[in-house]
Amino acid sequence: MMQYCITVVRRLSFSDNYMSLPHDLAGSRSKNRFRIELLWGIAKMLDLMEEPGDFTMVFDYVCDIEVHRKNGFDFFQIKSKGNSNSFTANNLTSNNKGKGSILGKLYTLSANSPNGSTRVAIVTNAPYHAFPTESRLNSFSSLPEEEKDKLKAALIKELSIETIDFSNVFYVHTTMDLEHPEDAIRGHLILAFEKIKKCEPKKPNALYRLIFDTVTEKACYEYSANDYTEILKLKGLSRKEFDELLDRHAEDSITGLQQAKDYISSLKSVSERYKCNVALPKAIHILSVSRPVKQIEMRIANYLSANDVGDTEQALDELGTQFDSSFPVEISKTERFLVYLIVLKRFEGGAYTNEVDL
Repeated sequence: MMQYCITVVRRLSFSDNYMSLPHDLAGSRSKNRFRIELLWGIAKMLDLMEEPGDFTMVFDYVCDIEVHRKNGFDFFQIKSKGNSNSFTANNLTSNNKGKGSILGKLYTLSANSPNGSTRVAIVTNAPYHAFPTESRLNSFSSLPEEEKDKLKAALIKELSIETIDFSNVFYVHTTMDLEHPEDAIRGHLILAFEKIKKCEPKKPNALYRLIFDTVTEKACYEYSANDYTEILKLKGLSRKEFDELLDRHAEDSITGLQQAKDYISSLKSVSERYKCNVALPKAIHILSVSRPVKQIEMRIANYLSANDVGDTEQALDELGTQFDSSFPVEISKTERFLVYLIVLKRFEGGAYTNEVDL
């Protein structure tokens, strides 16, 4: 009984702390920026669905994207850059018209949390000049001392505090195209769905719209609630609720996706594996929604049925020779290769037994 009471007090302390935080961290935003934030949130939720543990994702309350767990929070602030410039210490600590700096507002959320229960992160498509360019997740505590001292001095001045602890402050350099994120999310959704549900979605476009519309409704909800549980209900999407959305679109089918990923993992070249893994979500999206490419898919299936194409490497070379010129010019060489690979693996699994030409 005593342990139960202690647990309740701890949970209340987290929720009470959350309710005391300032709202609307991001300020005014364009519709496109708001859409980018929601799409990144969907991508993050798909990643969380592949991990253990319960959570609720809250959209646009204290921060752009929030992950609420039993004993703490992860807050993500999305910052897209339309050019290749890196972020610098000055970018992150400049006090924007007296409204506070990017890093200062985020740090306040982390510093005010009980028992270090809140982690915060800047998420951006631009690198930070002092972090390794190839590293995607970086802690500000790992910065060189000179760079760290520069940030600390600026934050101490802005926030009027004596010490800075970067233990729970992170910089996420995302590979997601934050300028044109929709295609990447559609492909990511199909990949994650296959991994979570062990099958393909029946109607990937309808599934995407269902999830995006649900998330948008949560993010845009105008409410007056002083209760933490009510905020989770009105502004949040739980693991269970998200799983129920996925269940509406599950069907048994031969996807070829896992076999394609296994083949990519077997490639000897690090560069080739990287290019294929980055391009795979877009290739899946193209294969799902592009009518010209679906017509090519059926032609490939018929070709494989009528010809002995040898082993996997020989088959991929043969398909490139036969079909490369059939693809729309905007589809890259790597994306064409991945289409061949997925269709080949589907064919090997018997996916086209009852198919007819489009």
